[in-house]
Amino acid sequence: MTTRLSIDGGLATVVFDNPATLNAMGREQIAELNRVTQQVAAVPGVRVVLLRSEGPAFGVGGDLASLRPDRVDAPAVLREIGRDLNPAILRLRELPAIVVAAVHGAVAGGSMGLVCVADLVIAAKDTKFNLAYARIGASPDAGNSWFLPRLVGPRKALEWLLLSDNFDADTALAYGVVNQVVPADGLRAATDALVARLLAGPHGSHARMKRLVYQAETTPLARQLDDEIENFAQAAASPDLAEGIAAFIEKRPPRFGKT
Repeated sequence: MTTRLSIDGGLATVVFDNPATLNAMGREQIAELNRVTQQVAAVPGVRVVLLRSEGPAFGVGGDLASLRPDRVDAPAVLREIGRDLNPAILRLRELPAIVVAAVHGAVAGGSMGLVCVADLVIAAKDTKFNLAYARIGASPDAGNSWFLPRLVGPRKALEWLLLSDNFDADTALAYGVVNQVVPADGLRAATDALVARLLAGPHGSHARMKRLVYQAETTPLARQLDDEIENFAQAAASPDLAEGIAAFIEKRPPRFGKT
Protein backbone atom coordinates (compact mmCIF):
# COMPACT_ATOMS: atom_id res chain seq x y z
CA MET A 1 0.00 0.00 0.00
CA THR A 2 1.33 3.41 -0.97
CA THR A 3 -1.83 5.21 0.18
CA ARG A 4 -2.56 5.00 3.90
CA LEU A 5 -5.84 5.75 5.63
CA SER A 6 -6.33 6.36 9.32
CA ILE A 7 -9.55 7.42 11.01
CA ASP A 8 -9.38 8.97 14.46
CA GLY A 9 -12.66 10.30 15.79
CA GLY A 10 -14.02 12.68 13.20
CA LEU A 11 -10.77 12.98 11.23
CA ALA A 12 -9.88 10.76 8.28
CA THR A 13 -6.27 11.19 7.12
CA VAL A 14 -5.25 9.99 3.67
CA VAL A 15 -1.46 9.88 3.26
CA PHE A 16 0.22 9.38 -0.11
CA ASP A 17 3.38 7.55 0.86
CA ASN A 18 5.55 6.68 -2.11
CA PRO A 19 8.45 9.16 -1.92
CA ALA A 20 10.59 7.17 -4.36
CA THR A 21 8.24 8.11 -7.21
CA LEU A 22 7.36 11.57 -5.81
CA ASN A 23 3.90 10.13 -5.13
CA ALA A 24 3.15 9.57 -8.79
CA MET A 25 -0.31 8.15 -9.50
CA GLY A 26 -0.15 4.80 -11.24
CA ARG A 27 -2.91 2.23 -11.64
CA GLU A 28 -2.31 0.78 -8.19
CA GLN A 29 -2.27 4.16 -6.46
CA ILE A 30 -5.44 5.30 -8.20
CA ALA A 31 -7.20 2.06 -7.26
CA GLU A 32 -6.08 2.65 -3.68
CA LEU A 33 -7.44 6.21 -3.78
CA ASN A 34 -10.79 4.90 -4.95
CA ARG A 35 -10.78 2.28 -2.22
CA VAL A 36 -9.87 4.62 0.64
CA THR A 37 -12.42 7.24 -0.41
CA GLN A 38 -15.05 4.50 -0.36
CA GLN A 39 -13.96 3.60 3.15
CA VAL A 40 -14.15 7.22 4.26
CA ALA A 41 -17.61 7.67 2.75
CA ALA A 42 -18.84 4.60 4.65
CA VAL A 43 -18.01 6.13 8.07
CA PRO A 44 -20.80 8.54 9.07
CA GLY A 45 -18.82 10.20 11.87
CA VAL A 46 -16.08 11.63 9.63
CA ARG A 47 -16.14 15.42 9.77
CA VAL A 48 -12.81 16.32 8.15
CA VAL A 49 -10.74 14.52 5.51
CA LEU A 50 -7.07 15.47 5.33
CA LEU A 51 -5.04 14.76 2.18
CA ARG A 52 -1.28 14.93 2.65
CA SER A 53 1.87 13.16 1.50
CA GLU A 54 5.26 11.93 2.63
CA GLY A 55 8.53 12.73 0.89
CA PRO A 56 9.68 15.74 -1.12
CA ALA A 57 6.50 16.22 -3.18
CA PHE A 58 2.76 16.14 -2.68
CA GLY A 59 2.41 14.44 -6.06
CA VAL A 60 3.66 14.71 -9.62
CA GLY A 61 0.53 13.38 -11.30
CA GLY A 62 0.34 10.24 -13.42
CA ASP A 63 3.04 7.59 -13.22
CA LEU A 64 4.04 7.66 -16.87
CA ALA A 65 6.22 4.56 -16.55
CA SER A 66 3.33 2.48 -15.27
CA LEU A 67 0.83 3.95 -17.73
CA ARG A 68 3.00 2.80 -20.65
CA PRO A 69 1.48 5.11 -23.28
CA ASP A 70 3.41 3.30 -26.00
CA ARG A 71 1.33 0.17 -25.49
CA VAL A 72 -1.27 -0.74 -28.10
CA ASP A 73 -3.88 -1.10 -25.37
CA ALA A 74 -3.05 2.28 -23.74
CA PRO A 75 -6.50 3.79 -24.50
CA ALA A 76 -8.23 0.85 -22.83
CA VAL A 77 -5.87 1.05 -19.86
CA LEU A 78 -6.57 4.74 -19.38
CA ARG A 79 -10.33 4.19 -19.55
CA GLU A 80 -9.93 1.50 -16.91
CA ILE A 81 -7.96 3.92 -14.71
CA GLY A 82 -10.77 6.43 -15.12
CA ARG A 83 -13.19 3.95 -13.62
CA ASP A 84 -11.26 4.28 -10.36
CA LEU A 85 -10.11 7.89 -10.58
CA ASN A 86 -13.37 9.56 -11.51
CA PRO A 87 -15.49 8.07 -8.69
CA ALA A 88 -12.79 9.00 -6.19
CA ILE A 89 -12.81 12.65 -7.31
CA LEU A 90 -16.62 12.76 -7.25
CA ARG A 91 -16.72 11.15 -3.83
CA LEU A 92 -14.38 13.76 -2.35
CA ARG A 93 -16.52 16.56 -3.78
CA GLU A 94 -19.79 15.04 -2.55
CA LEU A 95 -18.69 14.08 0.96
CA PRO A 96 -20.40 16.11 3.70
CA ALA A 97 -17.01 16.16 5.44
CA ILE A 98 -14.70 19.10 4.74
CA VAL A 99 -11.72 18.02 2.62
CA VAL A 100 -8.41 19.70 3.45
CA ALA A 101 -5.27 19.31 1.33
CA ALA A 102 -1.82 20.12 2.72
CA VAL A 103 0.67 20.39 -0.15
CA HIS A 104 4.38 20.90 -0.52
CA GLY A 105 7.19 20.39 -3.01
CA ALA A 106 5.79 19.61 -6.44
CA VAL A 107 2.13 19.38 -7.45
CA ALA A 108 1.49 18.43 -11.08
CA GLY A 109 -1.02 16.84 -13.44
CA GLY A 110 -3.57 14.61 -11.80
CA SER A 111 -2.30 15.54 -8.35
CA MET A 112 -3.56 19.06 -9.11
CA GLY A 113 -7.02 17.53 -9.34
CA LEU A 114 -6.72 16.45 -5.70
CA VAL A 115 -5.81 20.02 -4.79
CA CYS A 116 -8.71 21.47 -6.75
CA VAL A 117 -11.33 19.08 -5.37
CA ALA A 118 -10.37 19.90 -1.79
CA ASP A 119 -12.51 22.42 0.05
CA LEU A 120 -9.56 24.12 1.75
CA VAL A 121 -5.88 24.00 0.78
CA ILE A 122 -2.74 24.95 2.72
CA ALA A 123 0.50 25.16 0.72
CA ALA A 124 4.09 25.30 1.87
CA LYS A 125 5.90 28.36 0.56
CA ASP A 126 8.21 26.17 -1.55
CA THR A 127 5.40 24.46 -3.47
CA LYS A 128 5.62 24.53 -7.27
CA PHE A 129 2.52 23.81 -9.34
CA ASN A 130 2.29 22.69 -12.97
CA LEU A 131 -0.58 21.23 -14.98
CA ALA A 132 2.05 19.46 -17.14
CA TYR A 133 -0.33 17.86 -19.67
CA ALA A 134 0.93 19.88 -22.63
CA ARG A 135 4.49 18.82 -21.84
CA ILE A 136 3.65 15.20 -22.60
CA GLY A 137 1.01 15.69 -25.29
CA ALA A 138 -1.89 14.69 -23.04
CA SER A 139 -5.13 16.36 -21.99
CA PRO A 140 -6.50 17.02 -18.48
CA ASP A 141 -7.88 14.41 -16.11
CA ALA A 142 -8.82 14.29 -12.40
CA GLY A 143 -11.35 17.09 -12.94
CA ASN A 144 -8.77 19.74 -13.79
CA SER A 145 -10.68 21.00 -16.85
CA TRP A 146 -13.79 21.39 -14.66
CA PHE A 147 -12.31 22.81 -11.46
CA LEU A 148 -9.73 25.22 -12.83
CA PRO A 149 -12.04 27.42 -14.96
CA ARG A 150 -14.32 27.78 -11.94
CA LEU A 151 -11.42 28.66 -9.64
CA VAL A 152 -9.36 30.96 -11.87
CA GLY A 153 -11.48 31.66 -14.97
CA PRO A 154 -11.27 29.98 -18.38
CA ARG A 155 -8.52 32.19 -19.79
CA LYS A 156 -6.09 31.60 -16.93
CA ALA A 157 -7.00 27.92 -16.87
CA LEU A 158 -6.16 27.66 -20.56
CA GLU A 159 -2.87 29.49 -20.04
CA TRP A 160 -1.81 27.03 -17.35
CA LEU A 161 -2.98 24.06 -19.41
CA LEU A 162 -1.64 25.13 -22.81
CA LEU A 163 1.75 26.43 -21.68
CA SER A 164 2.35 24.10 -18.73
CA ASP A 165 4.58 26.63 -16.98
CA ASN A 166 5.40 26.37 -13.30
CA PHE A 167 3.67 28.72 -10.88
CA ASP A 168 4.47 29.18 -7.23
CA ALA A 169 2.45 29.08 -4.04
CA ASP A 170 1.94 32.84 -3.91
CA THR A 171 0.47 32.78 -7.43
CA ALA A 172 -1.78 29.88 -6.44
CA LEU A 173 -2.93 31.94 -3.45
CA ALA A 174 -3.58 35.02 -5.58
CA TYR A 175 -5.80 33.03 -7.94
CA GLY A 176 -7.69 31.16 -5.21
CA VAL A 177 -6.20 27.73 -5.86
CA VAL A 178 -4.96 27.62 -2.25
CA ASN A 179 -6.27 29.35 0.87
CA GLN A 180 -3.08 29.81 2.84
CA VAL A 181 0.68 29.80 2.24
CA VAL A 182 2.96 28.99 5.16
CA PRO A 183 6.70 28.39 5.65
CA ALA A 184 7.65 24.84 4.73
CA ASP A 185 8.61 24.00 8.30
CA GLY A 186 5.26 25.28 9.54
CA LEU A 187 3.02 23.28 7.22
CA ARG A 188 2.20 20.50 9.67
CA ALA A 189 1.42 22.89 12.54
CA ALA A 190 -0.78 25.11 10.34
CA THR A 191 -2.60 22.07 8.99
CA ASP A 192 -3.18 20.65 12.46
CA ALA A 193 -4.55 24.00 13.64
CA LEU A 194 -6.98 24.25 10.72
CA VAL A 195 -8.14 20.66 11.15
CA ALA A 196 -8.68 21.18 14.88
CA ARG A 197 -10.73 24.29 14.20
CA LEU A 198 -12.92 22.47 11.69
CA LEU A 199 -13.38 19.48 14.01
CA ALA A 200 -14.53 21.82 16.77
CA GLY A 201 -17.02 23.54 14.47
CA PRO A 202 -20.67 22.74 13.73
CA HIS A 203 -20.44 19.74 11.40
CA GLY A 204 -24.03 19.93 10.20
CA SER A 205 -23.60 23.61 9.37
CA HIS A 206 -20.33 22.92 7.57
CA ALA A 207 -21.94 20.20 5.47
CA ARG A 208 -24.82 22.49 4.51
CA MET A 209 -22.43 25.29 3.56
CA LYS A 210 -20.38 22.98 1.36
CA ARG A 211 -23.46 21.65 -0.40
CA LEU A 212 -24.98 25.09 -0.96
CA VAL A 213 -21.79 26.67 -2.27
CA TYR A 214 -21.14 23.91 -4.79
CA GLN A 215 -24.72 23.58 -5.99
CA ALA A 216 -24.83 27.34 -6.60
CA GLU A 217 -22.65 26.83 -9.69
CA THR A 218 -25.63 25.35 -11.54
CA THR A 219 -28.67 26.45 -9.50
CA PRO A 220 -30.92 29.39 -10.43
CA LEU A 221 -31.04 32.15 -7.82
CA ALA A 222 -34.70 31.60 -6.91
CA ARG A 223 -34.05 27.91 -6.20
CA GLN A 224 -30.86 28.74 -4.29
CA LEU A 225 -32.74 31.19 -2.05
CA ASP A 226 -35.33 28.55 -1.25
CA ASP A 227 -32.63 25.97 -0.52
CA GLU A 228 -30.83 28.41 1.77
CA ILE A 229 -33.98 28.91 3.84
CA GLU A 230 -34.67 25.16 3.96
CA ASN A 231 -31.13 24.44 5.15
CA PHE A 232 -31.37 27.21 7.74
CA ALA A 233 -34.67 25.72 8.93
CA GLN A 234 -33.00 22.33 9.32
CA ALA A 235 -30.19 23.98 11.28
CA ALA A 236 -32.76 25.63 13.54
CA ALA A 237 -33.79 22.17 14.74
CA SER A 238 -30.23 21.17 15.62
CA PRO A 239 -28.48 21.36 18.99
CA ASP A 240 -25.60 23.17 17.33
CA LEU A 241 -27.65 26.27 16.54
CA ALA A 242 -29.03 26.35 20.08
CA GLU A 243 -25.49 26.05 21.44
CA GLY A 244 -24.17 28.70 19.08
CA ILE A 245 -26.83 31.22 20.09
CA ALA A 246 -26.38 30.44 23.78
CA ALA A 247 -22.62 30.88 23.48
CA PHE A 248 -23.08 34.21 21.70
CA ILE A 249 -25.45 35.51 24.38
CA GLU A 250 -23.22 34.24 27.20
CA LYS A 251 -20.08 35.62 25.50
CA ARG A 252 -18.20 32.32 25.52
CA PRO A 253 -16.77 29.99 22.85
CA PRO A 254 -19.39 27.56 21.51
CA ARG A 255 -19.08 23.85 22.26
CA PHE A 256 -20.41 22.14 19.14
CA GLY A 257 -20.57 18.46 18.38
CA LYS A 258 -24.03 17.16 19.22
CA THR A 259 -25.20 16.84 15.59
